[in-house]
Amino acid sequence: MRSRSGSLLLAVVLLSATLAPAVLAMPVAGEPTVTVDHDGEELTVANGSAQVVRGTATAPAGTEILVRVRSTSETTPAFLKTASGVVTENGTWAVAFDFDSQAAGDSFTLTARFENGSAETEVPGEIVACGGDCAGTTPSGTPTPIPEQTTTPTQTDGPAAPVAFGENIFLVDQGGVAAIPIAFEGESDSTDEAVVVLGNESDSNYELEAIVRDEDGDGQAVLYVDTSLAGRGGDSLSTSGGDTVELQAETDLDSALSPADYDVSLYAGATRGDDPVDVGTLVVQSPTTRTPTGETTAAPTGGTGTAGTGLGSLAIGGLLSGAFIVAGAVLAAVLVKR
Repeated sequence: MRSRSGSLLLAVVLLSATLAPAVLAMPVAGEPTVTVDHDGEELTVANGSAQVVRGTATAPAGTEILVRVRSTSETTPAFLKTASGVVTENGTWAVAFDFDSQAAGDSFTLTARFENGSAETEVPGEIVACGGDCAGTTPSGTPTPIPEQTTTPTQTDGPAAPVAFGENIFLVDQGGVAAIPIAFEGESDSTDEAVVVLGNESDSNYELEAIVRDEDGDGQAVLYVDTSLAGRGGDSLSTSGGDTVELQAETDLDSALSPADYDVSLYAGATRGDDPVDVGTLVVQSPTTRTPTGETTAAPTGGTGTAGTGLGSLAIGGLLSGAFIVAGAVLAAVLVKR
C-alpha cells in the first residue's frame, strides 16, 4: 500500500518534471532596437523647415533618442544637424529639422541611437525640392512629445573651401590619441592657418578651441588630440612635424574625455567665424579588450564549462535542472514502488 507521504512526493516530482520544459522555453528579453521610417532605400526630406523624421524603438517610454544628420562628402556646402527625441508609450519617436538652407539633391547620412549607445541605426538620405505644401510647422499625426527643432549653423562659403578636413569621422579609444587631418587648399595668406573647435560645452560638457598653422607650407597638417590629457592641464594637443598648434580655450575636466560623439568644426583663418567651412565628428569609444595579435575580442560571458555549447547560462541551468528533476522522478518512483 502506498503511503500518503510517498504519494505526495511523487506528485511534487511529477509536477516539477512537467514544468521543466516551460523553464527551458522561458523567453529572454530581446535586444534594444531603433529604426527610422522611410520609403525605399533612403530617407527623403524637403528643403523646408520643420521636416519631421520619425521611427520606432524597443525601449521604455521616455528613453531619449539622439539623431544626427551629416552631409556626405559630395554635398557642398557641408552641414551637420543634431536633435533629440523621446520614445512614446506606443514605441514611436520623432524629431524635426530645418533644411530650408539646403538645396535639392544634397545628400546626407542620418544616425539615430539611444543616449546610452545600446542600439544605433544609420540610413542614407537625400533632400528634395519643397513643393507648395511644404510644411512650415510639424504635420498632424506626428508622435509626441517632440522637442523643438534644432537649428544648426550651416556652411555658407563657396565650393572651393580654403581649408577642409581630410576625413569627417575620427575614431579613437578612450585614453588614446585622435588624429584630425586638415588640408589647406586656398592661395590667400589666411589659408595657412585654421581654427578647430572640438565639442560643445552646452551639449557635451567639453569644448576645445585651437589654431592650427601649416608652418612648413606643404598644404596639410594633422592635429593630434590626447584624450587622456584633454581638459586636465597637460599637453593634450600636438601637430605633425613642421606645423604648430596654439590652444585658445578648453573646458577643465576631472578625468579622461568620456566615450561619446563630439562635433568638430573647422574655420578658415585665425578667427572663429559664424559658420564653419567643414564639420566632422570625433567618436571616443569605450576601451576594448584586445588579443596579442591586435584583434578585438569580447569578454567571456559564460561560466566555466559552457564554452562551445552554443547555449546561454539560462539554457544550461535549465538543462541541468531538468535533468535533476527527471532523475528525481525516476528515483521517487522506485522508492514509492518499494
